[in-house]
Amino acid sequence: MKRIHLVHLVGALLLSSLGCVEEEPEFSVAPSGGARLVVELPRTVGASRVTSTVTHASGATEATSLTLDPEGGRAWSAVVKPEAPGEEVGLRVDAVDASGEVVATARLDAKVKLPLYGEALVVVVPQPESGMAGLSNHAPLIHAVIGSKARVALGETVAFQAQARDLDGDALTYAWSASSGTLECEEAACTWTALRPADAGDGSEARDGALVEVRVTDARGARSTLQFRVAVGTVRGDAALTDTRFNRSPVPAAIGQPQPVGLNTQVQVSATATDEDGPLDVLTYAWSATCEGRFDDRTLALPVFTPTAEPPACACQLMGEVKDGFGGSTEQVVHLCVRASAPPVVETAVQSAPSAISGDRVLFTVTTTDPRSESLTYRWTSNVGAVGTAVTSGTGSTVDWTEVSCVPAGVTPAVELVVTNASGASTRQSFPVEWLGRRCGALETACATTLSPGQVTLREDCVTQGTVFIPDGLTFNGAAHTLTASEDGAGDHYKGAVLRNRGTVANVLDLTVTARNLSDVCDADADRLRGILLEGASGTIEGAVVEDLHQAGNVGGCQEGFAIDVRNTAPGAAPVTVIIRGNRLTGYQKAGVVVLGPVDVTVEDNLIDGLGPTDRIARIGIQLAYGVSGRVVGNAVKGNAYLLESDYSSGILVLGGSYYGAGRALCHDLLIQQNTLTENDVGVSLLQAEGDDFSPPASSQNIAVLANELSKEALTNNYQAAVSDNGTANLISRNRISGDGYDPAVYPDNALAVDVTTQGEERRVGFATPARTLEAGTCSEALVVQGWDLVGNLATLSVPAVALAASDAGATFHLRPDCSDAPVTEVVLKNTQREGIFYLRASAAGVLTVTATGDGVNTTQDQTVR
Repeated sequence: MKRIHLVHLVGALLLSSLGCVEEEPEFSVAPSGGARLVVELPRTVGASRVTSTVTHASGATEATSLTLDPEGGRAWSAVVKPEAPGEEVGLRVDAVDASGEVVATARLDAKVKLPLYGEALVVVVPQPESGMAGLSNHAPLIHAVIGSKARVALGETVAFQAQARDLDGDALTYAWSASSGTLECEEAACTWTALRPADAGDGSEARDGALVEVRVTDARGARSTLQFRVAVGTVRGDAALTDTRFNRSPVPAAIGQPQPVGLNTQVQVSATATDEDGPLDVLTYAWSATCEGRFDDRTLALPVFTPTAEPPACACQLMGEVKDGFGGSTEQVVHLCVRASAPPVVETAVQSAPSAISGDRVLFTVTTTDPRSESLTYRWTSNVGAVGTAVTSGTGSTVDWTEVSCVPAGVTPAVELVVTNASGASTRQSFPVEWLGRRCGALETACATTLSPGQVTLREDCVTQGTVFIPDGLTFNGAAHTLTASEDGAGDHYKGAVLRNRGTVANVLDLTVTARNLSDVCDADADRLRGILLEGASGTIEGAVVEDLHQAGNVGGCQEGFAIDVRNTAPGAAPVTVIIRGNRLTGYQKAGVVVLGPVDVTVEDNLIDGLGPTDRIARIGIQLAYGVSGRVVGNAVKGNAYLLESDYSSGILVLGGSYYGAGRALCHDLLIQQNTLTENDVGVSLLQAEGDDFSPPASSQNIAVLANELSKEALTNNYQAAVSDNGTANLISRNRISGDGYDPAVYPDNALAVDVTTQGEERRVGFATPARTLEAGTCSEALVVQGWDLVGNLATLSVPAVALAASDAGATFHLRPDCSDAPVTEVVLKNTQREGIFYLRASAAGVLTVTATGDGVNTTQDQTVR
């Protein structure tokens, strides 16, 4: 408190007979003036206490707790006292919940001037930091109204200043009103004059105070109001707090584009207003329309409206007056375009085929017009099978359809088109398809698929009692699902492939194929059990799994159950190209991969497991026959072993020639390289033969067996060999052979590492590697020489040492790949493949001729030195 001295009226007082004068007394008196602080919280804010923080001119701060209206209102109040007369103070108000968390805050934009006498009025609305999410517009935030006086006598004037902002940055307008008196206002500033004594009425305002309201509206019509009372008259006491209220009017949904609706067609209003003051504000609606029609209930938030007459230019507005019960209101507007029904016209409808079987693709095409030239949408559906992705233009639409498995009994496939214009009028066109394919069995459901450009995709696992077909030119994408062959409830044993092509191009991707509980009944030709069959078709089989593809618990002996079967055996068939890559084939009955006919095939990076040995059937990992060419590279083939002496199993089997039947072509131009072949009776069997006496082919078919790993641990069959060759001049080189099962020293009567049919007794040395190009002074790639018979088959020389010579005296030969060893002049061919491996270092650029001499016979090869 500021200390002030009392004024002496009559000079000094003599206080004792001793003549002493007492010192002047000093009093502390609070300065006049201050502010009445009233705080109204939004109804969405729950607070257990409200505090104010006053920052005085000196910089000192003072915190005060406000008191809730004892009459039951929502307002809180307190008195702000000055530190010095007439000072300006800063003010912040916080609403705090029960956990001590500040849930709303108000900071005044400017300092509050405290009057010398009487009290100013400060009405504050603390707000959360952000508005309701998801609204296209928000009501303005009114932070405070500052009045120059909290109490006025009749005839006196009060100046008000509102502080507000808009979360969306819209411009704001202000409107003021009062229960009595006169107002002179300009935007956020307003002057109010209280009633004069002659106009005082019944004196109620002198008891409760005059009601003042400010309405703040943004540029898009969203509005907030704040009302409060000002004490009027000379009666002591503050204005009532009960009527203090902050309210935000409902905010309408954004007005969208006109919604097309047909005449006499029901349309439900889909736009509702939102009240930011929360669920305590119950909104009421009153709907009207600018066009003729009827509402099912005008008071609903989402009524149904039925237009009964077409308005000019199709324009109709539905207008809903929305009120919140606290004096707030807005208008929700919905635009309609009402037109009498004028459906699109289907001018032509073309179906590529009247009937279909499994895997057929049927194409449907329509051309259309619209009487009002409106835009059209097309929706294609079918009762069975899969509809593809439509190709649509402004005048028509085209779509394809297929069913890959079966159709339920008694069902006629139908594709239906619904064409709809912008006004909502529709036309239907149905296309029936006569079904000539397989009907679903009693316990069978057609496979669920999706048809999209370039592929048909399995949507879920499927159990089938017959073949599933790949439409021509498409990829069958299993999407990691399983296709299972079953005869449960079918009334007959399972026949044929589980999945096969319909046309000349087909691909398979990411699919598991299996079988369960199949009868042990032997079938031939087209009825043989196959997992994936491509017949007369090019394509790719990649990322597939074929497992447990067998009959009778895999103990049957029927010559069927091929995991992947590729056939191109029709008379005069043109060659096809097939890639079989990255598949896992295990538990097959007869063979993992079978390729027959003029097929340029790549069999690469597959895992093929025969799960042998077995005494039931002689299994084959990979069989190439009757004209196949291509590559078999990087596969792991194992477990093809047969326990009976009558036959043997092979990891890779190549066969062809007239011995197997008239017109059976020889396989040719085959590379079998870098495969891992384990626990097979014969790792690689080259069994091409002509005539009735199993004669080797008359000429080389350019088959190479290179750098494979072949192993067998023990003897399980009467005949075992890592490589068996009945061909002519097949190249067998640098294969790594191991295990007792291929070691004639362990099993001299049954096991061989390499078993080659030779022709004649004469021998020669030959180069098994092509001519090399190397840099002068560097070590070459490997050079390999072998012992051959005169037609080029592997054969043992009478003297296993082969002498080496070069046309350049400075060239040297070495046995180590880096040429770090001492030069040699010969290599020894004592290994199982009758070959010697060496490396060349040349000293000068040019053509260097290497001569190899074995059994007195020379052979040369020119190397290029750079």
